[in-house]
Amino acid sequence: MNSSHDGWATRIGLILAVASGAIGLGNFLRFPGQAVQNGGGAFMVPYIISFIVLGIPVCLAEWTMGRMGGKHGHSSPFIFKEYLKGYSLKITGTIGVMIPVMIYVYYVFIESWCLAYVYYFLVGGLELGRTAAGNIAEQKEIISQSSDFFLNLTGAKENGASFESSILIFFLLCFAFNFYLVYRGLSKGLEAFAKLAMPLMGICSTIVLIRVLTIPGIESGLAVMWNPDWSTLKEPKVWINAAGQIFFSLSTGFGIALVFSSFLKKKDDVVLSSLSSASLNEFAEVVFGGMITIPVAFLFLGATVTSFGTFGMGFIALPAVFSMMPGGNLFGALWYFVLFLAALTSSITMLQPGILFLEEGFGFSKRKSSFILFLFTFSLCLPIVYFNKDFAALDIADFYIGTIMIYILASIQIFVFYFKIGVDRGVNDANQGSLIPFPKSIRFLMKYVTPWFLLFVFISFCYMNLPEYLDKMSPEKMGQIASNKGENVTDAETKAYIARYVVLGLVAVFILLYFTVSRALSKRSQGNPA
Repeated sequence: MNSSHDGWATRIGLILAVASGAIGLGNFLRFPGQAVQNGGGAFMVPYIISFIVLGIPVCLAEWTMGRMGGKHGHSSPFIFKEYLKGYSLKITGTIGVMIPVMIYVYYVFIESWCLAYVYYFLVGGLELGRTAAGNIAEQKEIISQSSDFFLNLTGAKENGASFESSILIFFLLCFAFNFYLVYRGLSKGLEAFAKLAMPLMGICSTIVLIRVLTIPGIESGLAVMWNPDWSTLKEPKVWINAAGQIFFSLSTGFGIALVFSSFLKKKDDVVLSSLSSASLNEFAEVVFGGMITIPVAFLFLGATVTSFGTFGMGFIALPAVFSMMPGGNLFGALWYFVLFLAALTSSITMLQPGILFLEEGFGFSKRKSSFILFLFTFSLCLPIVYFNKDFAALDIADFYIGTIMIYILASIQIFVFYFKIGVDRGVNDANQGSLIPFPKSIRFLMKYVTPWFLLFVFISFCYMNLPEYLDKMSPEKMGQIASNKGENVTDAETKAYIARYVVLGLVAVFILLYFTVSRALSKRSQGNPA
């Protein structure tokens, strides 16, 4: 599994690396939030269907395409050279490089929140007080204190406040540690860390899970998750949200599995490996995310947890819950250590495609590539960290990069597999060296269901969400909405300008990367060493 300059030491290392990249905050924070807002246990029906119809086929396609295109190189532009050419190759290659690098730009900031909570739980710095689970008035006070702590820590009350908060120190620590591991390469950096971090995540999660399941009355919290509200299945948004969660959960459309599997040879397995990494990710999400966050939150806070978003659930509700538990500081620290490891393993994988592109496209050394990407991502991180009032910049960046562009790349991948490679040819190639045969049911889905279901989900998601985010870039409209609600008009207009500049910044980054990718492809076609 080794390449001439880098690669994987073992197959299990590759599986753990891909799984660790997929297992992130979406598993432990976003999934519980989606579940409680979409019918509890009923959400698992569209979730499982989406996993079978979308998740598994796209994962298998990514691994197969990566191995097939690996003869041209190990970064997205050169992998896609096997299937595309001209402008379509340049655009797709640009998207493949841009997505993981730009997600890292804001993801590492959220990662630093997790590390900060580990520290403050250990030193008892949250100071939320303690109360009985049934005391509603005191619970509201603790929630209010938890909210204030979170907003002050992250600098979400005013633009620039994060530069005066301790979160800046944690952000710099996370940033530096990510690049230290990236600099060590795939086998000595990412693979070695994944082999350590994945078991450690499992152990710490299990300890927290056991503690949660032994809390008196926890069965009432479990009932919320596993007693479904079947009426929600009539709502189209529940199905769209379930499909979207599969994308976030498995990191499909990130292009990371595509890049990592490009190091595999024909004799190396892709079918069992891809299924194993996807299954490991889903196990972590449903068992740990579903059975820790949701039951304990409902037990202590009741139905009010449905009003919390992803950040609210993870960084306001749960810290409040841990403050009410005996031994809460210890178990809170353990839980946020799990979140930190999950975020760190994901963020490391996001940097690898960019490093590999610079090495292959321009012949840079690992050291030079790491330094260039360090400067590039750090300069883009600072505006996200600074303009953080109400998470305005982060929210816009996540929607357009972490949602829209992911859907676009996943759609490109599945349609390339469908039209350019052909399902039968792709399946035959995947079966070479595989320890188990390509599932016939998945072959059928890839031929007749997955491409069209993916397209339907993408169009439906845009129809449901895009108008709102387009409005967020209009100072006039956002000012009018704020005026109608009796809110601060100036703040609303400022957030609209921030949203507009974030989108313009993303367009500028895309143009820069497009010309960079074009230059790299041109160098390779001219036979220059890279």
